[in-house]
Amino acid sequence: MIHYVNHLTAAPSTPLLQALRARLLTLGQWCAVLSLFAAPINKPATNILIGLGLLGSLAGTGLVERWRAAVREPVVIGFLVWFAVLLASALHATLTTGASMFSEAGLWGCLYPALIASLLRDSRWRWRALAAFAVAAGLVVVISYLMQFGLVPQRAVAEIQPSMRNTVFKEYTQQGLASLILMSMLVAIGLNSPNRRWRVAALLGAAVVLANVVLLIQSRTTYIVLLPLLGYWIYRLVAHRFNGWRTLIISAGLIVLTIGSLWSTPSIRERMLSSITEEVDSYLVTQQPTSSGIRLWLWQQTLPIIADAPVFGHGLNQWEPLYLEQMRDIPGSAPFITGHPHQEALLILAEEGTVGLLVFIGLLLGFAAHAHKLPSPQKGIFASILIIYVAAGLANGLWSNFTHRHVFILLMACIPLGSFPWYGVGRERESTS
Repeated sequence: MIHYVNHLTAAPSTPLLQALRARLLTLGQWCAVLSLFAAPINKPATNILIGLGLLGSLAGTGLVERWRAAVREPVVIGFLVWFAVLLASALHATLTTGASMFSEAGLWGCLYPALIASLLRDSRWRWRALAAFAVAAGLVVVISYLMQFGLVPQRAVAEIQPSMRNTVFKEYTQQGLASLILMSMLVAIGLNSPNRRWRVAALLGAAVVLANVVLLIQSRTTYIVLLPLLGYWIYRLVAHRFNGWRTLIISAGLIVLTIGSLWSTPSIRERMLSSITEEVDSYLVTQQPTSSGIRLWLWQQTLPIIADAPVFGHGLNQWEPLYLEQMRDIPGSAPFITGHPHQEALLILAEEGTVGLLVFIGLLLGFAAHAHKLPSPQKGIFASILIIYVAAGLANGLWSNFTHRHVFILLMACIPLGSFPWYGVGRERESTS
């Protein structure tokens, strides 16, 4: 009697196959690391690296164990909850309009943290990913300075839009927010470093990045973010040396002093006071589609959309068609046509309703609580990322933008629980779970 064996199910894992799968896993890990490098620079490269990372994760060794551990991480759980909210919102929109909304990129981006967590299973890999982002953002800052000094030519778009001067790959808000994240990384590492030289170098680097943001990029969104971000770091610095009421008093005094110093900077005063005042006046008097005027218009026109479905919203990706329908009845509204309302909370209210916004706020608070429990320097890094995202979302639609969304998701996915490995401590390979 001849016994037939189903080789598809019964073939043993050979050492050669295991070695191949281990190499594929390592390849996937490096793709995940490099996706952090590409995120603030290039959209196609980011997508390709994430796709290759997925293949490496699925083909690599320990597939079930890695993914089982990944979905237990707090950040991954948070994004899976938001994925469930967006999935329900997409189903709602599909049932209402008859058009499928399940291809929306923001929906599937919520699964990226699980992918990253399945690949970067120890703290050293995650610090490599953060370092890759820092290198990319740092190169952008260096090139931006070289542009300012005439050593590197300005982009062609800068001739048409002067606000794009000294921007390297992205527009000024995207570059400015990535630079603020880099600055926060340097401050966090500098304040936590036991080595005086490293501390001084990191803080000087942070000052150079801050000067680039304030003096060269001059994005109003980054100026808005600077207030809570610098306030947080001043408080952290004071709390490190003082306790109790003295911390609050000294922090408040330093924050007021810092705000006054920044306000005395001509670029900030002109962009935040003179420019906004002129733009708002032009909008109110002559309906000019200025940057501030467009935002005021969008926010006003979004309120009726929210009022029509205040509890559960209209469904994923429904703000734009509803807004366009409103604009058809308003003469001269063409200059005010955009793809999102330039305000994160208003977009969520319009599409996921009050229920969705409450879940979103709860997740942000949960992320903040999780970041607070982390050791330094990652505690400061990820608290800063949350501050930047929330503050910038007051006047921009970050989730609707590829670069903003991917930078936020991928960085949040790389929260290491192990110690910083380049201080001479924590050099053992620590698990992230």
